[in-house]
Amino acid sequence: MSIVNSLRRARKRSGASLRSVALLSGVGANNLSAIENGQREPTSSTVDRLAVTMGIDWIPFEAHGRTPAAIAADQITRAEDEGRHAQAYRRFIQLADDLASADPVARVLLSAEQPDESSSRWLDAVAAVVELRLHEVHAPVPTWAKERSGRPDAVWHPQRGSRALTLTADHEQVPEEFLRRGVAIERGELLSV
Repeated sequence: MSIVNSLRRARKRSGASLRSVALLSGVGANNLSAIENGQREPTSSTVDRLAVTMGIDWIPFEAHGRTPAAIAADQITRAEDEGRHAQAYRRFIQLADDLASADPVARVLLSAEQPDESSSRWLDAVAAVVELRLHEVHAPVPTWAKERSGRPDAVWHPQRGSRALTLTADHEQVPEEFLRRGVAIERGELLSV
């Protein structure tokens, strides 16, 4: 459930322990742990109490099947961790498409939540595509994306298929948002055909 994942991410980002959130919200620590681990479905009142405790507001909007960047980033890094490199790459391209097809307000809302932290360079690419797509419509870029600086000194060429191939991106074709983070993905790759 994406709401549960959003609550878990918010709790971890705040530095609050599971026990402290449980105590402040009146939700039992064991119950909260089970909810965060997908072992129990929370009621709407439980979700509301947890959100109020952590200072989260929900903004309903029609996503039209588009996946928020934080959820896509989780899917991408999980696929990479499991050695499913082609799926990670395809999911990244889908995120680029989802953002490109959204109106400016939806782009901001789809990009607002910070993904879980990971050492994966895919998170640099996610931050880059979020910044690129928001710049295209002159929309504000969330702090998490601006602060994700990547590693410009160590250019990364993502594995795009099940086998690692030596592909070199033409740096003239790589958007500045990617170059600045050391991610070698050309602009033409960012739209599926």
